[in-house]
Amino acid sequence: MLLMSPTAWHYQDGQRAVGPVEEDVIRRRLSEGRMQAGTLVWCEGMSGWAPVEQTLFAAEVPLRITPAAASAQASVRVNPAVAWLIACLPFALLLLSPVPGSGLIGMVAYIALALHDRRQLQRAGRPLLHAGWWLILLGGVGAPIYLSLRAGMLGDRRDYVLVSLLAIAMFFLFALQGGMPA
Repeated sequence: MLLMSPTAWHYQDGQRAVGPVEEDVIRRRLSEGRMQAGTLVWCEGMSGWAPVEQTLFAAEVPLRITPAAASAQASVRVNPAVAWLIACLPFALLLLSPVPGSGLIGMVAYIALALHDRRQLQRAGRPLLHAGWWLILLGGVGAPIYLSLRAGMLGDRRDYVLVSLLAIAMFFLFALQGGMPA
């Protein structure tokens, strides 16, 4: 007959409960990477099953991303629509050029798109750190730099970078030909 002591633990392994086992078994599984954060454990005296990191084993839970978490993070796709909006914004500004204050509208649009894109990248676990400042501080001129850094980090094709360069070039050609209001 097995006596249940305070050190007799049970843990979930997939869909089945395993135990009772000694504390050392839990510690060894954690150190060998065979038990990860989120694994449910229980011992007599606990009100219910709890994640291993919320028990006396908390200091021993490995601080690394599990393969399941890594694949889940890798599967988060960043929507390229904002990058395309940033790239094409100079075309929209050409259409707005007769409107008073269109320069301010353009700068606000660049800032809003940059902030939205940074939040999107952060949610996907792909922060671009300080790259957004290229867009915020330099507006359209900084857009190709921002978009190039973004594409490099995400492993995207640089199509929207080329479109951004073309849009800025057309914007400035139009402005130099006198198409912009004074």
